[in-house]
Amino acid sequence: MRSHGVANFPDPKVSHTGGGTQVAIKVVGPASSPQFNAALQACRGILPPPSPADQAQQAADQRRHAQDLVSFARCLRSHGVVRFPDPNAQGQLSLSEVEADGIDLQAPSFRAAALACIPASNGLLTRAAVLQATSGNPQQAQSGSSSSDGAASGP
Repeated sequence: MRSHGVANFPDPKVSHTGGGTQVAIKVVGPASSPQFNAALQACRGILPPPSPADQAQQAADQRRHAQDLVSFARCLRSHGVVRFPDPNAQGQLSLSEVEADGIDLQAPSFRAAALACIPASNGLLTRAAVLQATSGNPQQAQSGSSSSDGAASGP
């Protein structure tokens, strides 16, 4: 990844368990940039494909992530943010998509609703992530969220 332009890509963490070997990589920063995706495609064949159990777990995690975002969106709508969108088919929701729907992320009423709805995200969102997303500094918010494209986990 580093040789393909992702200079700050971390070393993988390898762990061995009774059932096999697991490789984990914690990606820091936006994982949806064209440069990151190009490097990922170039390096895709280096690691073995995930096992069927890993694929099933990943699919379950993605469904849970999307469900938690939908729950957060419904809560916001019930708190008066009626135009707040659901995540897309991939379970993602960016700050720019939210703003494109005419939602002022910096409005005190939005911040209050978002803070009140954190529990609806079932641990996906934190108070810090909501405060960053509503601070008026989207770059800071993107670096502080838990999703791969920065704001995928919502405000």
